Amino acid sequence: MLKKQPQIQSKENLKFDKKMINTVSKKINKHICVSGKRSSAFEFLYVFGLVGWGIGVPIVLMAYLGIWLEQNYPSEFISWPLNFVILGFILGTFNAYHWIKKEKIRLDKEDNC
Repeated sequence: MLKKQPQIQSKENLKFDKKMINTVSKKINKHICVSGKRSSAFEFLYVFGLVGWGIGVPIVLMAYLGIWLEQNYPSEFISWPLNFVILGFILGTFNAYHWIKKEKIRLDKEDNC
């Protein structure tokens, strides 16, 4: 039987092989990036839940602070719990807005893998 002699590759073949490897690796990375995404329904529930907690928790905490202030420092003209609930809503909404903005930037970067 005859043994095949190893072929010596020319520089042009090596350049072609490197280009081909780069192209294939880019396509594989793009496929991995695209296939690793969450489904849109789960993503919606995830964001909806975090926004709800992000607004609800500050409202409740500020309401308790308002009740504490009302008990310890009563006022005839100021309703501490009401004012602090409104402040908690404003802070929670501000926090949720910035969180959604940051999450949108992250998702846009993932789309551009």
